[in-house]
Amino acid sequence: MDMEVLHQKQQVRKRRSFFSRLRTSWALGHEREDDPVLFPEMKQQPRRHSAPSKREKIVILSLGSIILAGGCVGLAFFVGSGPRALPDLGLTPGASTVHKSLFSYVNSDTANQGSGSPILPDGVLFTSVSSRAYTLERGDTLSEIAHENGLDVGTLIAFNNITDVRKIYAGSELKIPNVDGIPYTVRSGDSVASIAEKFSVPVNYILDANDLQSEVITAGQILFVPGGQISEYDYKKAMGTLFIYPTRGRLTSPFGYRSDPFTGVRSMHYGIDLAGPVGTPVSATMEGTVVLVGDRPRGFGKYVVIRHSHGFQSLYGHLSRILVRKGQHISQGQQIGEMGSTGRSTGPHLHFALYRNNVPVNPLGGYLYK
Repeated sequence: MDMEVLHQKQQVRKRRSFFSRLRTSWALGHEREDDPVLFPEMKQQPRRHSAPSKREKIVILSLGSIILAGGCVGLAFFVGSGPRALPDLGLTPGASTVHKSLFSYVNSDTANQGSGSPILPDGVLFTSVSSRAYTLERGDTLSEIAHENGLDVGTLIAFNNITDVRKIYAGSELKIPNVDGIPYTVRSGDSVASIAEKFSVPVNYILDANDLQSEVITAGQILFVPGGQISEYDYKKAMGTLFIYPTRGRLTSPFGYRSDPFTGVRSMHYGIDLAGPVGTPVSATMEGTVVLVGDRPRGFGKYVVIRHSHGFQSLYGHLSRILVRKGQHISQGQQIGEMGSTGRSTGPHLHFALYRNNVPVNPLGGYLYK
């Protein structure tokens, strides 16, 4: 029995793996306890270590060379001289921060592609918004000024509270912010999070842009929302391309083909009908000049035509009363008459038509705003 046990122990020793011997050699003479289950006898006395074989020495030297080479690369990475140590990041001498160089690669061709959120200049992310004054010169346009400063026209309109671009002249002073966005007046119940969600921008953009130390805000407070966009309504109103509803009423007939209310024949209706009580105020859809005032008993009845900028004209038919005269300048929203049922009409309503370069267009096709 003793001989059998001794034989088994010898077989176990022979089955020690190459890597176990390698670990033993690597220990360079230090004592080590092996697995007590596989080698119970080794817990009783220390084992003498034999010198590593030639093969083991080659492996050890190879591993050491790899580790040493990796250490040299890491050391060169951190100790390299000047910007040349980081050529792949595109850092330039004098760059104050890493993010400044990284953001320099963002341009109008790559911004927002696949990100799901706006990419803004680093000024918004790390500093508050600033602005500079610019005095308009003859020949200047908002679009050119915006382009030269890398801004959206809507940003200049909102930041300077411009309601009509045609009313700014040479000598006027504009404030030009250093980043796109719009001012926002906090309302009761607003929070930074809700404002950020409304304009689809991250909360920290608003905090950083306004130097807010917390998310506590109060009603009436004016915040700058970086990346926020002016509404289409405000944009078109400022640019002089906004048409407002000329009256209150129910849409009874849209623009397009319909059955004639008198003959039943299918024909084109070049406008929209808004029905309401007789005497309902009718206002100019846009600023302009009255070019026609008339009465066509077999057609529009009492009607007014106003010429607007950009080749637009508007027509108001079936009025019960006209309050303007030909050649009169009219402001947007100014009352020009009252709803009626004059002319060829089945009931009190306003026939409103819009023409661009003498061609009728659908007023509800992106022109009218309430």
